Amino acid sequence: MIYEEEPHYLLDSNIISEIIKPEPDFNVISKIAEHNSDCAICTPVWQEILYGLYRMPEGMNKKYLDNFINDDVHENFKIKNFTEKAAAIQADLRAKLEKTGAPTQKEDSMIAAIALANHMVLVTRNTKHFTAIQQVSDLLIENWFEA
Repeated sequence: MIYEEEPHYLLDSNIISEIIKPEPDFNVISKIAEHNSDCAICTPVWQEILYGLYRMPEGMNKKYLDNFINDDVHENFKIKNFTEKAAAIQADLRAKLEKTGAPTQKEDSMIAAIALANHMVLVTRNTKHFTAIQQVSDLLIENWFEA
């Protein structure tokens, strides 16, 4: 019987959007290449990516981005769902953050909860968005923009 290992890294939308830039950050591209099969995205990130696509005016750039999202991102990265376990973790995080006077964006707490529920490292450029969450949880974060 073959057991497929679950991904270890949960990529935020700013990491995924870096891939398609004309001159992407070398460190990010290197890390994705190194850990490709060990990376995933989550449903809130998938929503953010699609929302950005759907807001674009019709044209060649939109068609190119649509192909990239559906052919590359969707095919190469597992999408981790917002589960009952993640919902319980998010509720706990939000309650703790409210008590400390540091409420966070709902989407950020959802992404963090999915990472925690799946024992994953969140990879993001926006580390400060998750600082308060790290203070009330065991959330691990890496910034692949840093060497």
